[in-house]
Amino acid sequence: MEVIECKNNIKCELGACKNRATHAVKFDRVGIRSRIYACDKCLNALYAAIGRTVVPKSVETAKTKSGKGGAR
Repeated sequence: MEVIECKNNIKCELGACKNRATHAVKFDRVGIRSRIYACDKCLNALYAAIGRTVVPKSVETAKTKSGKGGAR
């Protein structure tokens, strides 16, 4: 999966946004029309939402280790 710059004049597909898309999320191993087009504002909102939901694996490991090792 990669985020590429959108060179076409396409509307943003996220929510009720009516701005023009500046970036496209391109998926691997799927059909030809397998892109999600997003403007800068919606792409930043999506990035923030993913950041709140997904915790990096190293942080999860550190929390697990500190929880088990603290009761010695």
